[in-house]
Amino acid sequence: MRKILFLIFIPLLSCKSTDRSLLNEYKNYASHDIIVDSVKTFTYGLPFISPIETERKIQETRKYKRDSVYKKYGLYKQNQGCVIGDKKMDKAIKEYHRITDVYLVSRNGKGWKEKMEKELNVLSED
Repeated sequence: MRKILFLIFIPLLSCKSTDRSLLNEYKNYASHDIIVDSVKTFTYGLPFISPIETERKIQETRKYKRDSVYKKYGLYKQNQGCVIGDKKMDKAIKEYHRITDVYLVSRNGKGWKEKMEKELNVLSED
């Protein structure tokens, strides 16, 4: 009887929900990123590209400085493209942040987000 129940139960375990697979994928990303001390902060939409060469160089310098601040706090930006309204992705990213936020507080101390924002604001004033 146990063997029959076991044989019935195995196919049920192998059924995957696409919601769960994306969520599990982002949970795995979060765990991996914590281990390698490089947590993502997600952005959306197309990145702005300046048509003027000198402005482009200024933008590159600012981006480098912003990225340096993010790196200092163990973050790097990853653009997700135009995925507004994708509930599965939103749920997966929220779970990613839920997992990594605890790590980032232990890594950077309480109030780290505010400190980082101040540093980024100083850069934007330049």
